[in-house]
This record gives sequence, structure tokens and C-alpha cells, in this order.
Amino acid sequence: TDEEMSDDNMSDDAMTDEEMSDDAMSDTDMVDEHIPTTFTVTITSNDAGTELPTPLAPGAYLVHTSMDTLFVEGTPDRDEGLEALAEDGDPSVLVETLQSVATVSSAGAFTNPDDGSDPGPALPGSSYSFSFDAVPGDYLTFATMFVQSNDWFFAPASSGISLFDGETPLSGDTSSLVRLWDAGTEVDETPGEGPNQAPRQAGPNSGEDQDAAVTAVPGFDGAITVTVTVG
Repeated sequence: TDEEMSDDNMSDDAMTDEEMSDDAMSDTDMVDEHIPTTFTVTITSNDAGTELPTPLAPGAYLVHTSMDTLFVEGTPDRDEGLEALAEDGDPSVLVETLQSVATVSSAGAFTNPDDGSDPGPALPGSSYSFSFDAVPGDYLTFATMFVQSNDWFFAPASSGISLFDGETPLSGDTSSLVRLWDAGTEVDETPGEGPNQAPRQAGPNSGEDQDAAVTAVPGFDGAITVTVTVG
């Protein structure tokens, strides 16, 4: 009987230790699954290979889990700051709005070109870069003005760019995932010529207002290059 009790105790102890070990492994796995990965994105305005080289303006980025956080294709702008970014290259209102959205884990502005120390446009041949942390399930959206326009901007589709394929982080040239969009907030003029476009307008928000849907703009392939690096 003593031997049976001893065996039972040993068995119970062994099971308890094993269970504790499994719990510890489970806890460790859970922690590992949520270690953030650091990404750096570089957006370059190309000075060749496109029909109209254009400066880029300071822009905004967000890391999010919900869809259509910045805009919805085919519906008008929400008046949350995208208009100021697309018309005048001012991301400040948009960033402030995004920072209060529950499904946005981080949001910020990129304002200084990589070859400069002060805020300003990234001229053809120059770029902007920004970094952020993300975990599986996160998406990236950003927007930067096509400066030679009234209200066009570069951005991914409204769903954003998935930052992970399973557990594997995204890296490399992601230019094919970015499109040119018309914010629908100002009447369009010929790109590169309009008197109400940022390089030639008298002041911010100078053009004729419009209340149209956000739509994709065809053409202008190769205007920008977008690369993502990890670490």
C-alpha cells in the first residue's frame, strides 16, 4: 500500500511538473508571438521612367487592423484630414485624427526628405523614410501628395498592405501595391500646369471645391518606388 501511495504521489508529481512545463512553454510561445518586428519604409520620387516626374509632399502613415481606415474607394472623403494632405501636402490634421482610432496601433507623419534636415518636399530623385513596429495581423497604409496635381495622392488600396505572410514579415520592393488616387475634393487641372496646384497656387486650398468620390487615377506608372526593409 505504501508503495502504491508512493507511486501515486510520484505520478501526480510528474503530471504536475509536466503540466507546469506545458504551461510555461505555452506562456513563452504566447510572448514570442507578440514580439514586434521593426519595419522601415522608403518612398522615392523617381526622376526618370515616368511621364511626369513630381515632387512628393510630407505625408502620413498608419499601422492598423481594420479595413478602409484612411478612405473608401468609390465614396467621398470623410473630411478627417486627407483633403489637406492631398491638396496642400499637410498631414497634421490627418495624423491627429488617426491617432485616436481604436484599431490604429501607431500613426505618424514623415516630413523631412532623406537628403535634408528640414521639413519639405522630396524632389524627383529624393525620398522619405519612416519606421514603425508591427505584429502579425497588422496592415500598413500611407499617403503622400502627388505635388503636380490638385488633390492626387499615392497610397495602397484602402485595405492597406498586409505586413506579414503568416509569421514572415514583408520586405522588398512593394511599389506594385501602391496606386495613385484622386481625393475628389478639388476640381482637377492638367497635371503639372494648373494654377491652383501646390507649386503655382497663391495659397493653401485655392482651387474649386469638389465633393466627388475617391477614385484611382490611371497612368503615371513608375512615378515612385516603395521599399520595405526589416530590422
